[in-house]
Order: sequence, then structure tokens, then C-alpha cells
Amino acid sequence: MRILDESELLRLEATWLRDIASHTRWCVAELRDLDDDARRTVRSAMLSACIRHRCPISLQFVTNYAAMVVTAVGMTASCAAAGAVAEAFAGGAGPARAPWWLFPLAAFAAACLSSLAAGRQDVRAIVAFFRRLGVRATVSRIVRLARPGHWFPFAVSLALVVAGVAAASVTGAAAASAPAGQRPVIAAAALFGAVLGLGVLRWIRLVQNFLRSRYRKPYRARPLDGVLVELAHAAALCQALRPSWWTPRTVRRVRLSLGRAIGAADDIWAVRHRTSFTELAARREARRFHSALAELVRRHDRALTQVRTASEYDAVAASLRAGVLALAEGDLTALLEHSAPEPPVSRVIRFLRRTATSLVLVAFALVIPLLPGVDSGTGAGVRVLLLMTAALSLSPAGDAASTSVRSALERSLFPGRGQ
Repeated sequence: MRILDESELLRLEATWLRDIASHTRWCVAELRDLDDDARRTVRSAMLSACIRHRCPISLQFVTNYAAMVVTAVGMTASCAAAGAVAEAFAGGAGPARAPWWLFPLAAFAAACLSSLAAGRQDVRAIVAFFRRLGVRATVSRIVRLARPGHWFPFAVSLALVVAGVAAASVTGAAAASAPAGQRPVIAAAALFGAVLGLGVLRWIRLVQNFLRSRYRKPYRARPLDGVLVELAHAAALCQALRPSWWTPRTVRRVRLSLGRAIGAADDIWAVRHRTSFTELAARREARRFHSALAELVRRHDRALTQVRTASEYDAVAASLRAGVLALAEGDLTALLEHSAPEPPVSRVIRFLRRTATSLVLVAFALVIPLLPGVDSGTGAGVRVLLLMTAALSLSPAGDAASTSVRSALERSLFPGRGQ
């Protein structure tokens, strides 16, 4: 089954081409200090890079919908696991106990509602679109054009609202009749689900980017096309926001664009497609080059956080323009002239760096209850607290949300601690 009709896909592709042409003209127009020849070089290179690097509209739809499904399944499984851990601990609170399904349901309800809060702009756009169509036109569109692209976003939003409201209603009614000693555990499970749901857009983006990189045509884009597109946008944005260079909003916007350029510079997908997994030396050499390029962009990102005068801001903008011109001309020697080589780091080491804290906490959660002199009640409480903390350390939530969850867990696990 096609996601959309062929004519609609062609219309969207044409609209996308017009948009990137307009965006390219805007970027080149903002690079005012370049001469006419340099502007023509940048315009031609950027437009070609955008077209080669693009993700087809049909693949965008497929990866977006697949990422939504994968994220929903993963978050549901995480809520079920967190609820099972909370129920296992709350089961020892006494003969009067809440039903076993209440704990995962509380986490699931909070995850649904926080996901709606995190994606409220997308939900608002979908609702506004269907309101413009009207009820009859919406039903006719879904029935007459039975394509996933016409009903999937609306169905996902509706299912999320219905599931969140229904789960929250059942959780509230069941929690009201639950024993008082188990309510803090239910609240802790709900807080875990809320923290998990607040990162829903990040989870969807991660899965979506993975799928797009996996199914991207290796012969279409060139290795540095993505870096040129993102760096040119960052340089143009830096120049366009020059009148308000001192405001935090300006610095944040430019840094966000530079962050995308750093991600593109750190990607060695082209070499991975050219080599097999046994050619470690070739991949190590590519990782060294891309790490140096990413560090060069990252240095500009750090410099932006320290600008104190307009001349310092102009120096960063001028350096970005020079980098864009070097990329457009293919002059990698000039591009990396002032870069410091970065030692290549394998994916295993990067994974261990990201998960080292969680792995240590899980190890302590398994060992501490088995130590001599630790009673079963205290050991079970410490185990739950450490496992929840390990899960929170992997989530994209802020420190305030993580601290709230840990505080609720400590109050529920050790009620006499603060007395």
C-alpha cells in the first residue's frame, strides 16, 4: 500500500524543491562578505548538496510512522517493566495491596499525557488541519483515499488522547482506594512514566534518523554534503542574527544549527558503506578525519558561548563563512588548517561512556541486598531506588525531573528517614 497518492507525492516533492531553492538563496544572500564568484560557488555547491542529500518524501513518511510505532512499543514496554519493579516492592507493604496492574497503568497514563505535552505543537497542527477540512471532508478524505498518510497522524493523536485519558481515569479511581502506604510507590511509577514521555520527541527522532541512514541510497549523497548544508545554514543564521548577537536566544539558535552540523560532521556513513566491518584501519582513519572536522565545528560552538563583544561574534561568523567556502570549493586542507586531530573512539567505548553510570548502579542493585547484615526490606528498597536511578540516568529528562523522581522514591522506600 502506498503512503500517499502518486500525484500528491509529486506535488510534495515539487514543493520541497522550491523550498530548498528558496532556502539556498536566503543562505547565500546572508553571506554578504563573500564576493560574487564565491557566492556563485557556494550557491551551486549547496543546492547540489541539498538535492543529493535529501530524503525522499515517501521515505520521510515511512520512517516517521515506523519511528512512532517503535517508540510507542518501547515506551509501553518500559512502563510495564517499571510497573513490575514497583509492584514487586509494594507487594511487601502488607496484606492490603493495590491491584498489580495499577503500577504499570500509572506509568503508562503519565507517559501518554506527558507525550501529549511534549508534542503539543504537532497535535495542535494536526487538529487545525482537520478543522479546516471539516468533519465531512475529513471522513471523505480518509474513506475515499485510504492511504496511511491521510489517516495515520490523526489516528495516532486520537489514540494517544483516548489512551491517556482512559488510563489516567482508571488510575485515579484505583489509586484513591489503594492503601496509603502504596500510594507513594504508585506516584513514583507515574513520575517515571512522565519523565519517559517528556523525551518522546527525542526517541522518535533517534529511531527516525537511524532508519533514514539505514535506507539512504549510498551512491546518491557525497560524504560531506550534509556538513555543507548544515554549516551553510549555521553561517547564514549567525550573520542574519547579527543585530541581536548578545541575546541568549540568538546564541541558542545558532548553537542549535551548529549542533546539527556537528552531527553531520561526525557521521562516517559513506565509509561504512564502502568497507566491510573487518576493515578496521580504514574506518579508524575515517573516524579520525570526521572527529577532527566535528571538533572544529564544536570549537565554534564553544566560542559562541563566550562572546563578549560584537567583534568576537563577527570573528566567529567570519570563520564559519570561510569554512563554508572551503567546503564548497572542496579545499579540505584549508578547512582543517587549524583543527587539532582527535583520537578515534570506537562505538563500544562511546556506548560504555554513556551507560557506565547505569551499569554501575545496576551492579550495586544486585549486590547490596545480598551483603551480610542487610535485611530484606532495606535491601529491596535500595534495589528499587538504584534501578530507578539507573533508568533515569539514561533518560533525556532534566536534573529537576530526575531529582523529583528520586525524592519521591526515597520518601516511599524509607518513610522514616526524614523524621
